[in-house]
Amino acid sequence: MHPEVIIHNSVSLDHAVRGFNIDLDLHYGALLALEPEAVFVGSATARSGIDMFHDIGKPEAESDRHRPAVRPDDPRPLRAIVDSRGVLKNLLHFYRNMEHTRDVVVLVSEATPGDYIDYLREREYPFIRCGADRVDLRGAVRELEERFGVARVVSDSGPDLNDALIREGIVDTISLIVYPVIAGEGEKKLFGRAGGRVALELQTAVPMESGAVHLMYTAKR
Repeated sequence: MHPEVIIHNSVSLDHAVRGFNIDLDLHYGALLALEPEAVFVGSATARSGIDMFHDIGKPEAESDRHRPAVRPDDPRPLRAIVDSRGVLKNLLHFYRNMEHTRDVVVLVSEATPGDYIDYLREREYPFIRCGADRVDLRGAVRELEERFGVARVVSDSGPDLNDALIREGIVDTISLIVYPVIAGEGEKKLFGRAGGRVALELQTAVPMESGAVHLMYTAKR
């Protein structure tokens, strides 16, 4: 058994994750309602979020170089960032300072550059090294449970990571906020590289603002 794994995303009717306006309050309100103990995000999505919402030129403060004290009763989720290539070197402090993040855990592989591992150690970021060339997602989820007591992981990322989770066969639930828009060609689509057929069972369909619908599916084993 592994912790419960949920994919959460906002998509167009043609499964694009970009090319239309997403209501972030709606998206993150629904995500937090899932009560995650850890939130998965891929390095590309994490970097995109930093570029969109932060001043990338802002240097680290001295306090950013140290792991903050974590209270056992802190209800906020961990942020588990999949970054085997060291894309977020010198940028992780933006996530360390996020309001809804208890702590940052970085998932790396044996192929992760040594200077990135040094950076993680120097800045006191806990990390899980799992997998040879890429992060072994199944093993990483298991270690999140064993080392941090995580029982529920919600992936709030783009198609690359979410499709990989489905290919690994470890997704239990899919949560989609579907917007009444067709993004059209040229936009990256969710589940385009998810592998073989996956049967789903609809659990709920809840109308939301602006004509969006929140769909919840469970994966049939």
